[in-house]
Parts: sequence; structure tokens; C-alpha cells
Amino acid sequence: MTAFRKLFTGSADAILTNAIIMAGCDVKEGDQLPPYHYTDAAAWDTGAQFTFISPRIVTALNLSPCNEGIIMGIGGDTKVKTYIINLGLPNGYLIPNLEVYCSDIDNYDVLIGMDIITLTDFCISNQDGNTLFSFNLPAKGNIAL
Repeated sequence: MTAFRKLFTGSADAILTNAIIMAGCDVKEGDQLPPYHYTDAAAWDTGAQFTFISPRIVTALNLSPCNEGIIMGIGGDTKVKTYIINLGLPNGYLIPNLEVYCSDIDNYDVLIGMDIITLTDFCISNQDGNTLFSFNLPAKGNIAL
């Protein structure tokens, strides 16, 4: 499966989907999954250059930092730790060994940034006051409207 669609009744304030987060490791088809965290609080954010996880995820999965990075926010630059995760998207696609930043991201567990979005065909459409979010991964290109 490569495509995913989600209809929001009314105009969506945020694009939220489910996701699975686990420590970065090699996972082959048929392998038993390592400990993971399932969430319905994965926000897709075209304004974020990179993907973020919350400190709750770091604690829940007992992740070890791999690096440090600088993020720019409203309050200025902040040094944060980075982690390697595997990210399972709602279409069943697993992005392995992804370096993500850890920061307080409000009530979200994951903030999916442009590092992931640019791998997809990403579309938001609105009709009759409802929002439809869809994406394909891997991208197929040339979404016809």
C-alpha cells in the first residue's frame, strides 16, 4: 500500500494522522518489531524543515541520543538532542534510521517535517467545508487536480 487518505469533517486546524515510532534498527519483512509507540498525534507540518519527536517518545522508548543540533524557533536558537528512529506512516510505509530532533511539540508525539513530506506526493483539498488529506509514498508525481 502506498496511498493514504484522511477526511476531516469541517475545516482541519491541523493535519493529524497515526504513526508508529521505534528505535532505529534494521527491520526486514517478517521480522518481529522491536518495542514501539503507536500514536494518533502525528502532525504534518510544511513549516518544519525536519521531523521532531517529543520527550514523551524518548522516555517511552528509552532512546539514546546520537547527536546534537540547533533548531530555530520563535524564542531563538536552541540546542537539542537528536535520535535515530524508524517511523511507520499510516500507509504502512516504514522510513528506517531517520535522524530526528527532540523538542517540546505541544500535544503532538511526532511532527512530520519537510524531510519526509518531500518524499511524498502531498495534497490537501477542501470542498464543502471539509478537508481531505492524501499522500503517496513513494511519490508517483504529477497529481492531477
